[in-house]
Amino acid sequence: MQPFPANPDSLKGPVTLLDEQGKLWALHRKRLDFRVVRRMVKDAATPVVWGEMGGIRPRQVAEDERATLWSRVKGAYKGPGGTPSTGRYLAHEFRAEPGRRLLYIEDHC
Repeated sequence: MQPFPANPDSLKGPVTLLDEQGKLWALHRKRLDFRVVRRMVKDAATPVVWGEMGGIRPRQVAEDERATLWSRVKGAYKGPGGTPSTGRYLAHEFRAEPGRRLLYIEDHC
């Protein structure tokens, strides 16, 4: 996956992500509510991407990693419905045609 020059949360204008299969995803919503993040992580049809190094280095999350990822994020989510003062993770929704959704989780270490 292509790296970002900065985390998606701080980028202006249209933000896109090109995955390994050549599919182009467009940033649809930033700073998702905690409940939306939980639903998307648990939905096997929704790809999950982990943004390492402050959110700039994306990698696809394998299906068997989702439970571990969720256990990390649920106690330290920085966005709406989470713990903004002590959290370190933010999540955003990317979309691609036709009607596909992707969850992007930034790790703000």
